[in-house]
Amino acid sequence: MGNYSVPESIRKYKPKGTMVKRISGYYYVYEYASFMGEDGKRHTKMGKVIGSIKEGIGFIPNDSFNCDTEISTLEFGEYAVVLANSSRTLSLLRECFNPSDALRIYVVAVIHFVQGFTYMRDIHTYYEMSYLSLKYPSLKLGYDALSSLLDSLGRRQENVLRLEEKLITDSSRQIAVDGHVIGNCSSENDLSEKGYKFGKLGEAQINLLMAYDVNTGIPLLSRIYEGGSLDKVSVKDLLALVEMKNMLFIVDRGFYSAENLELFSGNGNSYIIPLGKNLSICKEAVSSLQMTGRFMYQKGKKASVVEYKDEIIDGHRVLTYRDLNESSAEQANYLRHMEQGDKNYTEESFLKLKDFMGLTVLQTSLRDKTAQEIYQLYKKRWTIETYYNYFKNKADYNTLYQQDYYKTQGLAFIMLISALIHREFQAAACKIKGKSIQDCLLEARMVKANKRRGNWIVCNCRKKQMDLFKQLNTPMSVEF
Repeated sequence: MGNYSVPESIRKYKPKGTMVKRISGYYYVYEYASFMGEDGKRHTKMGKVIGSIKEGIGFIPNDSFNCDTEISTLEFGEYAVVLANSSRTLSLLRECFNPSDALRIYVVAVIHFVQGFTYMRDIHTYYEMSYLSLKYPSLKLGYDALSSLLDSLGRRQENVLRLEEKLITDSSRQIAVDGHVIGNCSSENDLSEKGYKFGKLGEAQINLLMAYDVNTGIPLLSRIYEGGSLDKVSVKDLLALVEMKNMLFIVDRGFYSAENLELFSGNGNSYIIPLGKNLSICKEAVSSLQMTGRFMYQKGKKASVVEYKDEIIDGHRVLTYRDLNESSAEQANYLRHMEQGDKNYTEESFLKLKDFMGLTVLQTSLRDKTAQEIYQLYKKRWTIETYYNYFKNKADYNTLYQQDYYKTQGLAFIMLISALIHREFQAAACKIKGKSIQDCLLEARMVKANKRRGNWIVCNCRKKQMDLFKQLNTPMSVEF
């Protein structure tokens, strides 16, 4: 039969439009095409190998051959519920950007929200494998296209600022500002520097600074600054991006400086800021801890008695609070360490520290609010800590490899839009008893879209998923 003869027991497994060659005792399947040459005669051309045939088993395709075939199953559920519950974010983008850019920014941000932080090289793969490719076909989301988009968002910020100005205008005007350290392995990025967390991270860092509405939970501004810069320096640039008028800034002690206090109280603005224990004004405030009043503070089902005193020091209103529940908890923890024999915890130190446990010292420019109202306003600042916990532990924005200044700023904007989607979806998920955002996404992920006889249908529709989709106002059908 010859070295390359193929028996019938092998030929019967040959896919249509291919040819089989016997090489060293094995049967390999190649692409095969017939075409008309310039001489008017029909010729044949053998293409690349796409698999092999084993007798009694059949055709075994290469991995690359499988990858080249059309995708017939797509990730549907988690994307469908997010699209159905983030329409306000898309509308906002369309108000501020041209339709093409608005849609690309939105789809990239959706992928970041669903998958967590995603590198540019992987965005198009997630897009192709998801319902997004059916809902918004023909989007250019390859590495070069995304690189150009991020660069444009970083360099040409007119539309970015227009969106952020709208967010500020529509806000409750009670704003927390805080920073989040992100590791950055690229030494070529102008923003990447050794910062105060270098010992912990083991690498250079960049600093994400955001403004956040403490009442609505909506992020308002987002920029990335040099890793070696302090938040109290970078905040001047952040707040200069858009007009800030009649705002209440609720910030942490790291923003304290005479220049920032002037910034926070100008243009009709006001502030609440805790004082570091090394500040002279704080030392004077705690030199006497004779409290003059008390009130009940309640958060959820937990209530505590808070003692306070309210005084003017160096022309500033300073309020000293002691939460009795926190004080008792801290004292109990200290005594527990003493009982365990920890040498760093002594009776002498306990007697010195116990009066300062559960203590908070605040400075504010507000003169028309009671001590209780100011304390309640300050406590709202902790919502931004919860928000940054999402970025760190859920969205996995912990280490980047971004090399370019402008693309890094473009990514900061994508993070802002992803956070807007997160907040909008969170509002919908909160209405479902016993379900978190992650619970909803995990359950919805079981629902796939399959192509059957040329039509896309939704599969894996158990009652649990059907109920979830109904509660999230999401159609259980593929809509183009």
